[in-house]
Amino acid sequence: MAAKTGVLLLNIGSPRSYEVPDVKKYLKHFLMDKEVINLPFILRWPLVNLLIVPKRGPISAGNYKKIWLENGSPLTVYTVDFAEKLQKDLGENYLVKVGMRYSNPDIPTALKEFAAAGVQNVLLSPMYPQYADATTGSSLREVQRQIKKLNLKFNVKSIRDFYQHPSFVDPTVEIAKEYLQGKEVGHYLFSFHGLPESHVKVNAGCLATPDCCVKPSACDKPCYRAQCLATATSVAQKLGLSKDQWSLSYQSRLGRDEWLKPSTEETIAKLGDKKSIAVLCPSFVADCIETLEEIGIGGEETFHHAGGKDYHLVPCVNVNTKWVNQFARLIESQA
Repeated sequence: MAAKTGVLLLNIGSPRSYEVPDVKKYLKHFLMDKEVINLPFILRWPLVNLLIVPKRGPISAGNYKKIWLENGSPLTVYTVDFAEKLQKDLGENYLVKVGMRYSNPDIPTALKEFAAAGVQNVLLSPMYPQYADATTGSSLREVQRQIKKLNLKFNVKSIRDFYQHPSFVDPTVEIAKEYLQGKEVGHYLFSFHGLPESHVKVNAGCLATPDCCVKPSACDKPCYRAQCLATATSVAQKLGLSKDQWSLSYQSRLGRDEWLKPSTEETIAKLGDKKSIAVLCPSFVADCIETLEEIGIGGEETFHHAGGKDYHLVPCVNVNTKWVNQFARLIESQA
């Protein structure tokens, strides 16, 4: 009997290996997406292929090598493992596949496998807790493009923006408590992936004032900055933190445009007077180069250079049992 519902887990992806040619190929595919670098093709092509990739390729390859697992990139390994555990939890009425936006396992292959299995209903699940057009939006549009290109007929629904949903917040809190048990923490930092301010300002009223994201209606529209604040606030409250015990910052800046502030690197440097800090990265559900290398390795170096002592990077939800179980229930409620 054919599975009733196909579940497609969408994420960014990773290079095939940490060798420079593979990393360059991945970066070109990623950065040439107009939803990532919003410039006309005639400007985007030379910027990516002649400036960014030749410079960043070897550097990124070295960084990937630092965090590469025996069986692949952490992002891919954890996502595939999560999909397998989710499949076991959901059972035979569901068929769970992974579709990476810029690498393998890719979206077209997953869609073809759904069709071959007789699936008619597909639930898209972007694995980005907070909505950004460059991640969630791009991934959803790519699925629709591929469905049309492959001439497939599915009934399609999608899960979006689980930035404050208990299925994500509760496991995040559980992992932080377990990982930090017995450790003294002077300050908690929530580091989210950055975005150019222009990506946020497409929503009328967003970034109009420094505190616009704290308004009760801030998350009524898909505002990335407001959703990041909502995630951090929810986790901090469940950890029992007072307002002066935690802060929020944005990492992974690229290019010269104005990006969301404050910068994670600058924030960590300013926290050097704290005896110890814990850093959580709740814009990611799986540990990856941005968490393990940029924040785990680079962040710790910055903290120690600024005079800090104990630095704790809290793991992402990855394949945590509560995360698998609660996300399975979210899928069942949305299917």
